[in-house]
Amino acid sequence: MAESNYTKELQLQTIRQKLNADKIKLWLPPYTAADSNQGNIPEDLCEKYSNDLQIPITEIREVLEHLRQHALQKLAEREQFQKTGKAQLKVKASGLKENKERFSVCETVEIPLTQSGNDLRLVLAERLGLPAHHLKIICHGQVISMTKQLQEQNVKHGSQMMCLCLSVSEAEAAQKEDQLMQMMRTRQAAELLSSKVEKDDYDVNIQIADQSGRPLQLPPEEKKALTLAMTLHEKGRVAVKNREMNKALLLFLEADKEFRKCRADILNAVDNYAVLCLDIVWCYLCLQNVEELPDADERLKSSEECFIRSYGANLERVAAVKGESGTQLALYMKLHLLQGIVAFHHHRIAEAHSHLRKAEEELKRLQVDENKLSQVMIMGFGEREGRLGLRATGGDVTKAIQHIIEKRKEREEIEKKVKEERRMKKLQKDLGKTASGGRVTVSLYENLVGMGYGKGAAAAALRQTNNDLNQALEVLQLHPELLNLPDPETKSTKITDDMITQVAAMGFDTLMASRALHLFSGDVQRAIEELIQKAGVLPPSSDESSSSSSDSSVGSEAGPSQMSSSKAKEKQAIKDLVSDLPEDAEDYLDLTLQEEAQYLEEYLAKLNSVMSKNND
Repeated sequence: MAESNYTKELQLQTIRQKLNADKIKLWLPPYTAADSNQGNIPEDLCEKYSNDLQIPITEIREVLEHLRQHALQKLAEREQFQKTGKAQLKVKASGLKENKERFSVCETVEIPLTQSGNDLRLVLAERLGLPAHHLKIICHGQVISMTKQLQEQNVKHGSQMMCLCLSVSEAEAAQKEDQLMQMMRTRQAAELLSSKVEKDDYDVNIQIADQSGRPLQLPPEEKKALTLAMTLHEKGRVAVKNREMNKALLLFLEADKEFRKCRADILNAVDNYAVLCLDIVWCYLCLQNVEELPDADERLKSSEECFIRSYGANLERVAAVKGESGTQLALYMKLHLLQGIVAFHHHRIAEAHSHLRKAEEELKRLQVDENKLSQVMIMGFGEREGRLGLRATGGDVTKAIQHIIEKRKEREEIEKKVKEERRMKKLQKDLGKTASGGRVTVSLYENLVGMGYGKGAAAAALRQTNNDLNQALEVLQLHPELLNLPDPETKSTKITDDMITQVAAMGFDTLMASRALHLFSGDVQRAIEELIQKAGVLPPSSDESSSSSSDSSVGSEAGPSQMSSSKAKEKQAIKDLVSDLPEDAEDYLDLTLQEEAQYLEEYLAKLNSVMSKNND
C-alpha cells in the first residue's frame, strides 16, 4: 500500500469518525439538497474540523465532499438492490501471473443472492480470463460452496470476498488441477483415518492431549472430528512450509469447518484451534489479503482469548505446567505481529504501535545465538530441538541440553502410556464379549494368566462367567478341555503359504490346513495335531463364516480379492497422508521467525513513517 494512499485513507477514517461522533449526516439537508443531491458543505464546518484535527482546510473540504458522494452512492446501490435484487459484492482476486509475480485485482460484481456459488465463479472466471474450476471463493472465512445459493452462505449485499486463482498458464493448469484433486484425496484419507482412530482401529500415534500432555478422553464423534481437523491442519502446515499458500489456506479452512463441530469446552482444553486461526490469518497476509477480510480481526481475537486461557496473559500458566514458557512465546510473538498488521491496515495507529512493539520485544527474547545452537547440535541434538531448548532456557546451553533430555523422557513416557492403552484396548477387543454382551475385564484376564492358566482358557472362562473371577476358577477346574484353546492375543498372526505347505505335506487339504493354522495362530505342530484328532476336517470359523456371507451378499462385483484390494488402497491412502506429518507434537512451536522478522521490519517502517508525518 503506497504511503500517500494510506495517509488519505487514514484522513478519511478520522474525519468519518468525527462526523459520526457529531451525528452529522452529509447525505441529508442541509449538506445535500433533497431535490437534486447537490452538495453544500458549510465553510465553518470545514474550518472547525481543520482546527480540531490539524488537517489543512483544503483537504478537509475535499474529504467531506468525497464522503458525501460516497454516502449517496451507497444509498443508490442499496435502492438498486432492493428494486432489482442484484447485490454488489467486492471481490479481491489473488493469484500468479505468467511470470510468477503475485497479482491482486479488485472486482465489483452484481449478482442476485439467489444464484449459486458456481454462478458467481463463472462471472469471475470471465472477468479474470481464467478457467472457472481454478477459482476458489472465500467469504467470512468460509469457502463458498458451488451448489448452494449465495444467501444460504451468509453472503450479503456489500460483502467483501476473496478469490484464490490457482492457476494462469495452460502449462500450470494441469498441475494445479492435480493439486485440487490431491486436496480432495487428502480430505478423504483424513476422514478414513479419523474413522479408524475413532474405533481405535489404526496404529497411528494420533494424540489429543491437554496442555500438560495428558490424553483427553473424548466421545467417539468428537474424537473423530478433532482427528480430522488436526490432520487437515497439519497437512496445511506442510503446504505452508512448501510455500503452497493457496493450498494451505483451503486445507486450513477445511480444518476450521471440522473444529467448529466440537463443543467449546473441548476446544478450550487445547490450543489447536487458536494456532489454526493464526495460520489462517498468516495465509491472508502472505496472499496480500489482510485488509480486505473482516474475519482476520475475529480470528486473532479468538486466538488471543484461547492463549490467555491456556497459557495465561503473561504465559504464567504454561510456565507452571511445563516449567518454562519460551517455546509458547513464539506464538504470542506471531499473534502480536499479526494483530499489529491488521490494526495498521484498519488505521488503528495506536493499537498497531502497541502490538508491533510487543512483537519486537518478544522477537528479541526469541532470537537464538547461532554459535550456541551449534554447540547444542555438536552434542548430537537436532536443530529443532536445539532451537526450542535454547528458547526455553533463555539461551543457556547447559540448561538447554538438560531441557532437551527431559523433553525426550517426557515424550517416551507419553508414547509408552499411549502404546499400553492401545495394547489394552486391542487385547480387550481380542478377548471377545461375555455371555451378557459386555467386554471381558482385562485385569481379571491377566490375573488368571498370572496364575498359570492359558490365555485362551482364561478368556473363555471369563466370557462364560460374565467376569466373575471365582466362578471362572471353578469353570477352569471342571473343564480342563478349555486349556487347549488358542491364545486370543495372537489372532492377527499372518498365515504364510509356507506354513500351509508344511501342514498340507502331512496329507491334509490346504483349506483345512489354513483353518487349523488360523485356529492356533500359526502354530504348525498344534495345527497338525488338531487335524489328526478331527480326521482332517474342521468347521469354518465364525470370522470365515461371516466373511463368506458378506462376500455373497454383495454379489460378484466385490469378492475377496476386490475387498483385499480396497483395504490395501485404504492403507496406502493413510500411509501417504501421514508420511509427511511431523512426529513431534511440539513441531508447531518451532518457528524460525525469519519471515516474521521481515514483516515486522516492514510494518514498523510503515508505522514510523505515518506517525512521523502525523506529528509534523
